[in-house]
Amino acid sequence: FSAIQGYRIAHRAWEAGERAYALWLQSRCSQQFGVDIHPAAVIGPAVIIDHATGVVVGETAVIGDNVYLMHDVTLGATGTSDGHDRHPKIGNGVFLGAKCTVLGNITIGQGATVAASALVNKPVPAGYTAVGVPAKLIPPKENQSSAESLDLGLAK
Repeated sequence: FSAIQGYRIAHRAWEAGERAYALWLQSRCSQQFGVDIHPAAVIGPAVIIDHATGVVVGETAVIGDNVYLMHDVTLGATGTSDGHDRHPKIGNGVFLGAKCTVLGNITIGQGATVAASALVNKPVPAGYTAVGVPAKLIPPKENQSSAESLDLGLAK
């Protein structure tokens, strides 16, 4: 909770042009909580970072609403992008398992699940599950509820 609140303050400062202050606050939050969220990242209103230690969210990452992140999740860049937008876009209702890594300017679709320790470097369609290194995609079963049905109770 404290890491997210620190990010939100830093993000507002970043948007207001107070970049030095935003980066200083990001650094302090990283030292204090073990969570490194770039102040330019965009994070939806109902996000839970469970046992947040080791979470890294890159500058151009976007995290939707009602997203659940476990510890040691990395939303990073591959270092090979020609453009500035080089981090993942996470849809609404996504579950990111412990120690998973999502790299590059890719989209994780609404209601998708990324399994623990998975390495994702290609888009994950809505409702799919990504498992393994590198991740393989498992389609949802018919009539199977997706991770989006996991109501975190924060959206209200």
